[in-house]
Amino acid sequence: MKAIVQSLVLILITAFSAQASFVKQPYLQNLTDSSIVLYWEVFSAQPGTVQYGLTTDYGSVINDPNPNTSHELVLPNLFEDTVYHYRVVSGSDTSIDARFHTRVGQFKPFRFIAYGDNRSDSAAHQSVVDQMQLVSPLPGLMVNVGDLTNSGSSTDYQTFFNIERNMMNRVPLYPVLGNHDISNMTNWFSYFVLPNNERWYSTRYGNAVFIGLDDNSSYSPGSAQYNWLLSELQADSADPSVWHIFIINHQPPYTTNTGHASNMTIRQYLCPLFERFHVSIVFNGHNHCYEHSLVNGVHYIITGGGGAPLHNSWGPTQPWTIYREATFEFVLVDVRTDTVHCRGIKPGGIVIDSFAIIGAHPGVAEIDTGKINSTLMLEAIPNPFADKVHFHFVLQKSTWTTLSIYDASGKKVANLLSNLMSAGDQDVLWNRSTLPDGFYIAILKAGETTNVLRLSAMR
Repeated sequence: MKAIVQSLVLILITAFSAQASFVKQPYLQNLTDSSIVLYWEVFSAQPGTVQYGLTTDYGSVINDPNPNTSHELVLPNLFEDTVYHYRVVSGSDTSIDARFHTRVGQFKPFRFIAYGDNRSDSAAHQSVVDQMQLVSPLPGLMVNVGDLTNSGSSTDYQTFFNIERNMMNRVPLYPVLGNHDISNMTNWFSYFVLPNNERWYSTRYGNAVFIGLDDNSSYSPGSAQYNWLLSELQADSADPSVWHIFIINHQPPYTTNTGHASNMTIRQYLCPLFERFHVSIVFNGHNHCYEHSLVNGVHYIITGGGGAPLHNSWGPTQPWTIYREATFEFVLVDVRTDTVHCRGIKPGGIVIDSFAIIGAHPGVAEIDTGKINSTLMLEAIPNPFADKVHFHFVLQKSTWTTLSIYDASGKKVANLLSNLMSAGDQDVLWNRSTLPDGFYIAILKAGETTNVLRLSAMR
């Protein structure tokens, strides 16, 4: 009798194992205009099939006939802005029905989540993901600022995917490399399907471009990554369908947290590009906290509260410090044409920081970039500003000079100067009065030369 019971138990265990063959549940990667990638792993090598379509009847099938423990399949010919159902059949096991939403069009609102530094505290990581799963409607994509795991080991990644599975089976994830992730690049290239070389890349969604960078590789002027980034930013800024540019990298160029100092090399080499090409937000991690800084019109968000031990020590605040807190959190961003609304959210749903950006439309009137002259320097003090801002510039000779202010849509809202000005230092005051918070553009013309300066107004 004992032998029979033991045999039954063994049969039940074997049957259960056969039904529960997924090591990593199917998750979404690399969403394009017309395709998406599904990746999953199973215990024993076997063929795999993806059934997908507009309903739970599916209707379309993609097969991998080769018996493997891991499968990576592209679902092609997808419609824009459409919800698809899918499930995976692998051996005797079938995944649950899940849904994903394809890319939205240029003028459709969308949202995304930024977070990172998940690393070592699984309970904290789970609390952040639990709150992310309550977001409704779901984001179109997630970006992770790096240090997904503590060591890059297969065991650490298994924990990461176990915690993330109910988000990643519905929302594609775009991570960047942290200093802990580079410990095992074999796993990185195996588990993630990303554009370009998978270390630095860009992807489009709606009217925005997301650029992921690798600050573990060279990014100095002349390097492969720097040249690629410059080319990407030039193309994006010339594309009238791009209204917002978001940067994702691991180490922050601006921080007051003592966990890690500001990366001054990024500040020297890359921040001038972010400012030149009017990047909306740069998302970083590395410091295990939330910190919001605003420098020369560019917002820098450290969202390193994804599960690593919190960095609770701070240095003095700086003129660019907006908000800071050592807490577990993620960032929810809503994009509606020219407006970006950003919120830092703790587990439990408490909003710790909230701000809006009104981005400049590519076609702002009167800007002739071919005549912009670096010798005509326009300064705004302070910038960002609350109500009043002082403009300072130097004229090399007497000339007819105009200084005008435009809002983010390209509409002129103030004409501050239109006179024949003498050579020398010039100072002009602007009080925006009842004009709303947001971005403005100051255009200075002196004879045949022009200078353009982006302003950020925030009471």
